Amino acid sequence: MEGIDDLIFEDGEFQASLARKVLSYLSSRQRTGYTTSGLYYSYHQADDPKGLVTIVHGFSEGMYKYREMVYYLVRLGYSCLAYESRGHARSIRSTDDGSSVHIDTFETYVEDLRSITEELAIRMASGRPMHLFGHSMGGCVSALFCQEHPSYYDSLVLSSPMLGLKVKGPSGALAKGVADLMCRIGRGEEQVHLGGAKERFETSASTSRERWQYYRSVREDNVLLKMNDPTWSWVRSAIEASRTAVRNAPRIGVPVLLLTAQDDSLVDNGMAERFARCNPLVTAVQVPGSRHEIMSSPKAVLIDYYSRIVSFLDGFRNDVDRP
Repeated sequence: MEGIDDLIFEDGEFQASLARKVLSYLSSRQRTGYTTSGLYYSYHQADDPKGLVTIVHGFSEGMYKYREMVYYLVRLGYSCLAYESRGHARSIRSTDDGSSVHIDTFETYVEDLRSITEELAIRMASGRPMHLFGHSMGGCVSALFCQEHPSYYDSLVLSSPMLGLKVKGPSGALAKGVADLMCRIGRGEEQVHLGGAKERFETSASTSRERWQYYRSVREDNVLLKMNDPTWSWVRSAIEASRTAVRNAPRIGVPVLLLTAQDDSLVDNGMAERFARCNPLVTAVQVPGSRHEIMSSPKAVLIDYYSRIVSFLDGFRNDVDRP
């Protein structure tokens, strides 16, 4: 039987394997489209699926970053539904500045996930277990969703979830105050320049140079993916949302696998630990040798990362009763 150890690409062969194996395999079982609210999505069906995984990506990302993950999950029996969040890539945007990520409130992201779930995920799951995966910003959105809508998904996987931001320079409290002020004086859609376009591998969120280089090249070749920095409104909303997610952690009533990176310069692992302590259904694991983007790590790290995820998903029965 095929296992995750057999599937993960050898270091130094990522791009060649992606071109030779992943793209053709995924395209042969892919369905794409737009939801009624203007969100772009892709669905990949596994053979005799054990369940469905809905993927919520991180800040300034798109579905391109999850091709490798989707490939592994589909090969191991899990159909995958991924979508590009509002203000990202091919999905609907509320500002004309394509280099900024803007939102008025994270509740809009939560509502979008609800519509994705009701419009697509429930039908695609066909009565099988439904799992929610969220990375970084998507982790915060997914946690909020499960707190507000506890009956949709059977489990939740959080990867480097944004449950507290590491703010460079001013403290988090001061950053929130500045963001509040900028929004009050009508500058909420103004971009906060964090230098995302000038990222170097040495200071990046990746530990796999080849994956980092591939993701950078994809972004550089597609104008829709050149989202670099947030607006003041996004910053204010992100800080508020992460605090709410931690405060309401006890409201989550499904098993949660919380994976944090050993060296995370973007989110506060201390807040993730607090989140885990607040709910006995949360299993928290730190992944050695990883930075914020754990899925962008060498093979040895990815074997540990994906083995934990797949083992967690495999723990659910295939006969979940659904309306």
